Amino acid sequence: MLTVWMELEPIYKTVGGIIRQRRRRLELPQTKLAGMLGISRATLANIETGRQRILVHHLYAFAEAFDMKPGELLPQAKSGSSSDLVQVPLPSDLKPQQKEQIALLIGRMNQATKLKEKSDVKTVKKIR
Repeated sequence: MLTVWMELEPIYKTVGGIIRQRRRRLELPQTKLAGMLGISRATLANIETGRQRILVHHLYAFAEAFDMKPGELLPQAKSGSSSDLVQVPLPSDLKPQQKEQIALLIGRMNQATKLKEKSDVKTVKKIR
């Protein structure tokens, strides 16, 4: 059992770190965000540090609280490689179809982020 946890740990730390960064950027105290999500402050702290696995419905709740898409809370996919789309450790017991679905989700979010970044650059140029 400990071996499985060690394999999963990096992805939960990465997702938790993304959540923590976004919360801090929005200047939301842990207690306020936890209240918005219906979880305890301790649970939020554990998710942010990767000590607790984030559930899919919580991922959606975080995204809604941050006015983001759920995929934006996931690690970025590696660019340019079609054979290995996801550069984060995934649980070893996932089926190939599940791994492919995760890779597709992350890939779509990368495309959306790139389009948004291009749009933001055009907006900044117009303002200047």
